[in-house]
Amino acid sequence: MQAPDPGESYYRRAQTVAGTYGSSNAVRIVALLEEAASYEHPDALFELGNWHHYGIGVPRDDRKAAACWERAATCGHGGAAFNLAIAYERGIGVPRDPARAFALYEARYEAGDVSALYEVGRCAYYGIGTPRDPARARAALERARAFGHPEALCDAADDAEPRRMPRPNVAGPFHATRGG
Repeated sequence: MQAPDPGESYYRRAQTVAGTYGSSNAVRIVALLEEAASYEHPDALFELGNWHHYGIGVPRDDRKAAACWERAATCGHGGAAFNLAIAYERGIGVPRDPARAFALYEARYEAGDVSALYEVGRCAYYGIGTPRDPARARAALERARAFGHPEALCDAADDAEPRRMPRPNVAGPFHATRGG
């Protein structure tokens, strides 16, 4: 019989407490996530990074968020790798590194992440972390449309330009669209 994983145990307890979320138990949830994260639990690291990024139950701290996502990505967590790519592209909690961001997007795309396929196309279109390549961008964006990616579907079929610009000018690090 295999010994129980303490990280999983703490993570499940955090999920149980989170199911009855209220501001009064946010500190307890963070403590349980931190305990699970100390065992390198990928989901706990990812969620703890999100809590730090959005300032839920803890003061907002994008450096701590990026560090959690880095650890979770190292453990194979796809969502954390995607968030980390965005962080590197925009310099959120880490030094801006478009090449690293593009490499993370590519790795996520190769793992089957359709959102990352869209990002690969967007980066290729604007030359973010990779040489500008309109043909590659068009192919990636068309594939993302074929897979039903929402932003790709919003782009006109004959418009090879992705809607999200390289540097957003709207509030919020993860919500950027082409202004009008």
